[in-house]
Formats: sequence, structure tokens, C-alpha cells
Amino acid sequence: MWVWLLLGTLVLLLGLFVYWAFFITEGAYLGPRIVAWTYDLTARRYERIKRFNPSDDAWLLAGPMLQALDEVDCPLVLDVATGTGRMPRTLLKRPLFRGTVIGLDLSYKMLQQANDKLCDRAGRYTLIWRDAQHLPFPDQTFDAVSCVEALEFMPSPRRVLNEMARVLRPGGVFLVTNRVNWERKLMPGKAFTNARLRAMLQETGLVQIEFRPWQVYYDLIWACKAGCPSRLGRGTRGRAEILQCPHCQSLSLIEAPNSLHCLSCRRAYPVKNDICAMTS
Repeated sequence: MWVWLLLGTLVLLLGLFVYWAFFITEGAYLGPRIVAWTYDLTARRYERIKRFNPSDDAWLLAGPMLQALDEVDCPLVLDVATGTGRMPRTLLKRPLFRGTVIGLDLSYKMLQQANDKLCDRAGRYTLIWRDAQHLPFPDQTFDAVSCVEALEFMPSPRRVLNEMARVLRPGGVFLVTNRVNWERKLMPGKAFTNARLRAMLQETGLVQIEFRPWQVYYDLIWACKAGCPSRLGRGTRGRAEILQCPHCQSLSLIEAPNSLHCLSCRRAYPVKNDICAMTS
């Protein structure tokens, strides 16, 4: 009898672990490739599952972002963990936004979905297949950076915050979300109290940090990078001018048919349907 009780307990514990590891934390403690794999599996039906409200995104995401960038001509925006291109779409649909958006994600199939949904905005966006822990951009590249509903699924949220702040220009706009529902307690080291997250953002050089209620699961956190802002936006540069080689950190990338080539280390990074693969 005790054997069956023990087996039943083990099965229950295994079931709870699987539920925690794949449904609550979406593979966050199992490594970035597992996280990307889980999103690859659901890419085609991801937006049906999430039930995003475009009107809410336009009002609560694009609206404040445009207001913060009001004095910047042709802003260049980076969206980390862009998924199906939620942030790029809501920005590019606004007539007053004249800039360019770079979307980065480690799930290739999510980027394919983003490309399909953004195809009518060709020339105003680029999608990068890459881990967010090592952003392939020079310091102070972007006028704004964002990461929506994704920070807690990163291998190292702190490193991602540091990287986002690094590539943001002084005076630039910073947006991230923080998990606030009860599930946050099940994600130690991934989701943070508001006080802890504020301290982490301050350590990266961010100021004017503001927490705003947003959803049952998330708060929006807006901030800017310390320093003197510039009116000159950076959205008119091509991707070869924006990106740096992940292998040698060189800025000498050139466009070639269906690829980007590094003149320093001779590496080639394939480009297909506006998705640039920079995973090596």
C-alpha cells in the first residue's frame, strides 16, 4: 500500500513541477533555448491565447511612448523580446511616429509571425534573431528601448536591464514591465518587488522611474537614462550602421544579398524576410 502511496506522491510532485516549469515560468529556469522552444510551439496561436487589445496598446503603450519622444525627430526604437511584433505594430500604426523600430527575439517562429504582421510597414522595421543578454548594438544607439511581458523569462533579468540601459542614449526613453500577480512569488530571482526593481534600474543609470498599474499580471515601468537629451533622432540609419558583429564586436558590417557581412572577422549573418539571424 505504501508503495502506491509513494508512487502517487511522486507523480503528483512531477506534475506540479512540469506545471511550474512550463506553464508558470515558461521554461525560464531551464535555459533560453527551452524558453524559445516553448514560444516556437505556440507562435501561430500566441495572439489568440493572449487576446491582446490593440486599442489598449495604442492608448497605454504607444501613446506614452510617443509623448515621451515628442521632441525627437525620426526616433530609433528597440523592442527586446518583441515576439509577434506587438510594440512595433502599435508604434508604426501611429501617423505621428516617423521613426524606425528594431525588434529582437530568440524565438524564430515568433519573429516570422511578427514579419507577417508588419509586412505592410516594410523599410521601417528590422527583426533580429538574438538572445537579449548580449544585444548586438553599440553603446547609446537607441532613442527608446522596451521589453514588454518578457523580463521574468530571461536567464538573467539584471543583465538584460543592463544591456537595455547600455544601448539607450542619454535622455532616452525606457519601458519595461514587472510581474505583480501572485505567481511572482513562484519566480524567485526572475520577478521582483517594486522596491527591488527600482533599485536595479537606478543602478543602471536610469532616472525619473515611474510605476504605473497596467494589468492583473503586470505593471508598466517608465524611466529615462540620465544625461542630456537630443532632438536628433537616429531612425534614418540602415541596419548595417546600427548593428555590431556579435563575434568580434566590430562595427564594420556591410549589406550583401540576403546577408550582412563583417569586414573584420569575415562572418556572415543571413537575412531572410527582414529577419537577421545573429545567433552566432
